[in-house]
Amino acid sequence: MMRALLLRIVLAAALASLAAGFIATHQATAAELRQRVDIDGAIVTLGDLFDGAGALADRAVFRAPELGVTGALPTTVAVKAAVAAGLSVDRLPTFASVTVVRRAVTVDATAIKALVVDAAATRMGVAVDNIDIALDGTPAPIAASAAAATPAILSSFVLQPESGRFNATIAIDVGGDDRTLVVVGRALETMSVPVLNRPIDRRDVIHASDVTAVRIDKRRVPGSAVIDTSDLIDMAAKRPLRAGEIIATADIEPPRIILRGDIVTLQYSRPGLTLSARGRALGDGAKGDLVSVLNEQSKRTIQGVVTRAGTVEVTAAGPAVVASAMN
Repeated sequence: MMRALLLRIVLAAALASLAAGFIATHQATAAELRQRVDIDGAIVTLGDLFDGAGALADRAVFRAPELGVTGALPTTVAVKAAVAAGLSVDRLPTFASVTVVRRAVTVDATAIKALVVDAAATRMGVAVDNIDIALDGTPAPIAASAAAATPAILSSFVLQPESGRFNATIAIDVGGDDRTLVVVGRALETMSVPVLNRPIDRRDVIHASDVTAVRIDKRRVPGSAVIDTSDLIDMAAKRPLRAGEIIATADIEPPRIILRGDIVTLQYSRPGLTLSARGRALGDGAKGDLVSVLNEQSKRTIQGVVTRAGTVEVTAAGPAVVASAMN
């Protein structure tokens, strides 16, 4: 009887061990369907669709959507394909379909221009930032393979240096094959120039807020044009200037801080001697300009350099002459 009891115990342990092994094996091979799948290739595998596909992960089951397209795969169809392939499915999903996304890179007009800009800059020997590309028409966006190292390449480029006209052929990787796209347009060398964003009247001072930089065809920029924005700031217009107009160096001047008829102070300073007098400016002057001033008391005219608004520094004559003119 004791031997029979021991035999039952051993047998029960063996059965428990077999059951545990079966359960472990079942759990190891069971798979769970994903609700969303993102793929790069043209084929959907069991490994794409199921977590825990194991050795069957590379088994092809469906054709993928077109590049850049999102499709819906019914869960019943996905499970049926898995079971037919020998994959154990842990449990039926609660969702009705699997979202299958075929990843893609969009090759649009911006991407095409970037390729052409690089080629044109190299051919013209200028910086990329100085090239402006204008396409004849806007090409429709094309979905390229996201897995491609270079989704689009420039396979040919012909440029006419005189006119800037070009003809370019773009090879686009659409997943195992290349699609050829031919684009034409014009490549121009441009340069940045400062222009006004509002009209400026004669003698008005130009401030930083009045100026903006634009890029235009280099051939349209005259040699006399102001190129550096800093050369415009705090300068005055010598004539009325229009918004967007290219400004020549002859169009601007330092602002006049003394105008004809202004009452100014004449100053003369030397070691041990300081003279000052009231006078009337006989002409306009910017800082550093030489102007004539009439001493209203002596009625004599003396010249000096404008140092600031309302002040003229007398430096040209000797002390005796200055004293005579200023008294």
